[in-house]
Amino acid sequence: MKQVIFNVGGALATYTEFRDKKLVVDIGKSKEFSPTNDFLLPLYKKRENLKSNIDKTKYHVDQLIISHPHDDHLSDISEFNDKFYPELLTCPNDNDGMQAGHHINWKLLEKNPNVDILRKMLNGRKPPLKEVIKDFEYIYYIPPRDCEQSNALSVESYCNNISIAVFLIINDHRIFLPGDLQKTGMDEIISRNQSLKTRLAGGVDILIAPHHGLQSSFSTVMFDYMKNKKTRCLNIVSEKVNTNDKRNVDSRYSTSDYCFAKNDIGEKDEPHYQVKTSRGHIFIDYGKNDYPRIEIINDTELLIKKFL
Repeated sequence: MKQVIFNVGGALATYTEFRDKKLVVDIGKSKEFSPTNDFLLPLYKKRENLKSNIDKTKYHVDQLIISHPHDDHLSDISEFNDKFYPELLTCPNDNDGMQAGHHINWKLLEKNPNVDILRKMLNGRKPPLKEVIKDFEYIYYIPPRDCEQSNALSVESYCNNISIAVFLIINDHRIFLPGDLQKTGMDEIISRNQSLKTRLAGGVDILIAPHHGLQSSFSTVMFDYMKNKKTRCLNIVSEKVNTNDKRNVDSRYSTSDYCFAKNDIGEKDEPHYQVKTSRGHIFIDYGKNDYPRIEIINDTELLIKKFL
């Protein structure tokens, strides 16, 4: 299994390949980098027989997960939709057939052309929200109506707290991507899901820090449920080089209190507990070694070669 968490500033975009499956979780972009045009498209052009069987004008992706419809998680959606067709499109939505309490209230979101594109992509898609590979990928979310009707969850942020959280277990490596869940949302999603408690208790190797690692979303509850109450390998923060006062990254992610730093980044005598994507694209090879191989890559051509 190989994975990249892209350097897209204060946004989030990830791409994962495991077995024969190709998974995109969030598709944000920056002014300098489009995950679709700068990485996915040139990668797919170097391969054969990757066209979609449903829409033969586009390339095939097994699953696109949009954790929640905020622009920093879907700003590259137009470019993606022009060139790729996901077999599964997993996102908070209001499609027919879903339980009423699971319908998103689009009126609570700010108007945005990228959200309009996402909604058009969702048309005709059938529920339920599901995983592309069972026993390796697990998704969790709080039903949107519950977020809407909870004063604590909605005041904290309705859209952030309907985030789909993704847990991956590949080659015994364990990766947690909780979207933009905030403190109360994280407490709630854990309390509702015994299986998530069990998976956290089994350990987390790589954490893509919730809500870009911001202080407003640091969850001690999440770490309390983890094995040893810390990640084993690395905390990854998708954030800009410099942020204003409202976007302070919580310094606890970069301490030994919340990570063992079992990784090969930098010198052996200089442990890395946290890495920001502002340093470059974070490439991870989840082989069968004791811990995954992690590299910070700024050369896009080199990054593409890692997947060939």
